[in-house]
Amino acid sequence: MVEAVVWARCATPAHLAVVAALDARLQASGEDVHFVATTDPQPEGRRGVRAHLAQIDPMLLLWVGGTLDSQTLGAAEEARVPVVVIDAEAADVAEFGSRWFRSRRKAALGHLRTAFTRDQAGRTAFVNAGAPPDRTFAVGVLEDPPAVLPHDEDDRRDLAESLRNRPVWLATQTEPADVPSLAAAQRHAARRSHRLLLVAVAADAGEGPELVDRFQALGLPASLRSSGTPPDEGLQVHVVDVAGELGLWLRLATVAFAGGTLTQSAAQDPFEVAALGAVLIHGPRTTPFTARYDRLVRAGATLQIDGAAALGRAVEALLSADRVAAMATAGWDVTSRGAEATDRIVGLIRARLDEAGL
Repeated sequence: MVEAVVWARCATPAHLAVVAALDARLQASGEDVHFVATTDPQPEGRRGVRAHLAQIDPMLLLWVGGTLDSQTLGAAEEARVPVVVIDAEAADVAEFGSRWFRSRRKAALGHLRTAFTRDQAGRTAFVNAGAPPDRTFAVGVLEDPPAVLPHDEDDRRDLAESLRNRPVWLATQTEPADVPSLAAAQRHAARRSHRLLLVAVAADAGEGPELVDRFQALGLPASLRSSGTPPDEGLQVHVVDVAGELGLWLRLATVAFAGGTLTQSAAQDPFEVAALGAVLIHGPRTTPFTARYDRLVRAGATLQIDGAAALGRAVEALLSADRVAAMATAGWDVTSRGAEATDRIVGLIRARLDEAGL
């Protein structure tokens, strides 16, 4: 049986995660595709590229970011290997275009099977340089889409019924040192919404009882998830000490504070929150997900605070249903665009498999 090989020419090591996501998606659907991923140093010169193509015999060249190279494109055309450019920016075609006469540049880019750019400016640059307008699309940043956190739907339905439309805000990765600031925020926001419930998801499930004790010592009635009793109207805090339930409680909360973003701890992945429709409040410390936080901030999908003293006011501000709805929609749009771009590329690879009879 002939193996279906895709050469993934990655501009940076960070792009390898994208290729891995494409591979996983295809494998999960039963497609037997082998990705040969290269980063620096790339095969260079027409002779070097020809040798690489002869060695791996790919059915497709996936150009993953980075400046286009005329010799690689030329060798691929000679070998009748279709080229798909993904995660492209305007700068990727600028230098390529400056080195060639316009007619030669247009001829080279005209052979691209498809080009997916990060934004409209990138699409415009590629089309102006000679890429086919009907095969060049602005699809946003291509990335490994976050896995949607799981939940038990029966549990969600039962909890929603017991909460009786009670407004809920959530704090992820809660540590004992976070309790004073969370308690102060709950008191402040509850002045506007007296039924407001804080769900504090423990960073360490074993610290659940200690978190309950600390909240109660500060005058806030609290309960423990592992006790099996849902929070009643007399409670102000519910501490989740059961592993794997973040996805469940995010589906019940409208607002979530990203634990770790006001301390030195690793920040919560913001896409996990935004993908489930909750609006994120966060501090300035966003490592290792800084790029994701920045994208959500630019979209107006989060509310950033500088310190714990501002948390209560932030929660209060997001009790407005209209504001939360607009921000949640913006957040979902950001998280879904990367997944949509990935889906389109997977579909294109499948089409190439059919075309090649593999």
